[in-house]
Amino acid sequence: MTTPLLATLERGTVRVDYRTVDFESAVRGLLAQSLIARGLSSDRIDQIVEAVQRREETGSTCSGPIALPHARVDGIPGIVAGLGINAGGIWPQADTRVMLAFVSPTDAAGEHLRFLSSAAKTLRDPSLLSRILEAPSRADVLALL
Repeated sequence: MTTPLLATLERGTVRVDYRTVDFESAVRGLLAQSLIARGLSSDRIDQIVEAVQRREETGSTCSGPIALPHARVDGIPGIVAGLGINAGGIWPQADTRVMLAFVSPTDAAGEHLRFLSSAAKTLRDPSLLSRILEAPSRADVLALL
């Protein structure tokens, strides 16, 4: 059975051993490629990353090893997501080991909340989280999901 999380990530970015310099770079690195593939300009991607950062400022989505930064934005056709994984931490001095960054259309509040809830429930399963952190490739991560 394909879940919404799996279906979205099959079209999105999954990066194993993902390492970057900070939160903003992590979000950008997980979303930009998929947004470009959907025809968005670099200026628009900057705006979307900024929207995710603004949302994060209202309340952190980082909880222990998991971060779920997200925002609802205009001008995208559906949920766009990227998953980054690094057992040693995604950026220096971060506890974050798994980051699922995603954006959804402004008018899709219900779908956004269902996706967020499903992703949080899935990634907070300790056994699954452990296996995801050990997965050697994108294909292996998708198979686990």
